[in-house]
Amino acid sequence: MTLHATRGAALLSWVNSLHVADPVEAVLQLQDCSIFIKIIDRIHGTEEGQQILKQPVSERLDFVCSFLQKNRKHPSSPECLVSAQKVLEGSELELAKMTMLLLYHSTMSSKSPRDWEQFEYKIQAELAVILKFVLDHEDGLNLNEDLENFLQKAPVPSTCSSTFPEELSPPSHQAKREIRFLELQKVASSSSGNNFLSGSP
Repeated sequence: MTLHATRGAALLSWVNSLHVADPVEAVLQLQDCSIFIKIIDRIHGTEEGQQILKQPVSERLDFVCSFLQKNRKHPSSPECLVSAQKVLEGSELELAKMTMLLLYHSTMSSKSPRDWEQFEYKIQAELAVILKFVLDHEDGLNLNEDLENFLQKAPVPSTCSSTFPEELSPPSHQAKREIRFLELQKVASSSSGNNFLSGSP
């Protein structure tokens, strides 16, 4: 199973935009989980992850997996969203899945809209599709499998236009091109019971 390059590039663009560490150029550079922990600290507005950064990779990974499990819409679900073994083996797909979920949690727990215009338009569009996908599938019984399938597929332009017909209009309508992440935030927060700010792992 291979991560699609476009999906991976969009996720890395988001990670680098946070400036929590030196820029990364490949998904595998996230394997030690240090950047994931810094993102979680950013979501919570704390520095409690700093102690975890001093621990072995396996414990860092446990911390991140615990966060993702606790902050999913149905925390008691027996389904495990992330395979620690696959992460330790260097699975790009598994690391991308973790990044995708952190993007979602970060966006939906934000108290103010991020400046999405810093991204190229195609990156904005891809990030919007990613967020919309998680929002639409978080209730699913097979979220793990759904995420994996999504990350392997090539983006389909028609999907973007049908999902965001106004926001993703052609260049001639650039005034309407802004992707309304704040609207996604509002929908998600109301539908998820604000789990994302419920505390630390």
